[in-house]
Amino acid sequence: MKLNSFIAGVFGIVGFGLSMLAGVGAGNTVEGILTRSLISAVICYVVGYFVGLIAQQVAAEHAHHVAKMVAEADATKEAAQAEAQAQLDAEAAARGELVTPISVAPGGVGNP
Repeated sequence: MKLNSFIAGVFGIVGFGLSMLAGVGAGNTVEGILTRSLISAVICYVVGYFVGLIAQQVAAEHAHHVAKMVAEADATKEAAQAEAQAQLDAEAAARGELVTPISVAPGGVGNP
């Protein structure tokens, strides 16, 4: 879903509704209330669209940052597993035993 369109729609509807309530509360004519409410809805829609663009950009940057952090954590975990496997291999080689790999996710370190 496009966040900017959603936020713009919400802003427009809220602007229209609040303008209607304010017009009724002030005792304006029906024509005046509807005219000002429609103008308010258009202005609020435009403002909401730009707010939505900003929010969408912030959300995309945050998602990129989180994906980068997860990738770094995965790389650290794989490096630790590779180091543990190397330690086990070194100990087994020192004893003259057969080395067996630690199973990891497909394509990861230690798979034949």
